[in-house]
Amino acid sequence: MWEGERTQQALSLIADLPGSEQHRCFLPGWGIRAHDLTSQLFEIAFCFRCHGARTWAPDLPVAQQRHAFDQQIQAFDAESPAALELLHRFRSCLPPLIAFDRHDP
Repeated sequence: MWEGERTQQALSLIADLPGSEQHRCFLPGWGIRAHDLTSQLFEIAFCFRCHGARTWAPDLPVAQQRHAFDQQIQAFDAESPAALELLHRFRSCLPPLIAFDRHDP
């Protein structure tokens, strides 16, 4: 769980992710769920193999939630410094025996 400054740093990294051409797999191995004191605000799933990120939020209109799956995925440059740092932070949260996610490069 990230709180305070670590949360702000992670959100800054996400905001700094540059665009890229997306590949097709979308097998997300990493994600973020943001909550306030009483409810979930949003969720982002990341696939570093296909360079795709998908966002869900409870208050999205139903029509937008049912929009074509491919159009809901945002492409990002998984090789950018911001993406590599974000992946490093995700991996640093894993127990020592889990070295990597099978869906990552």
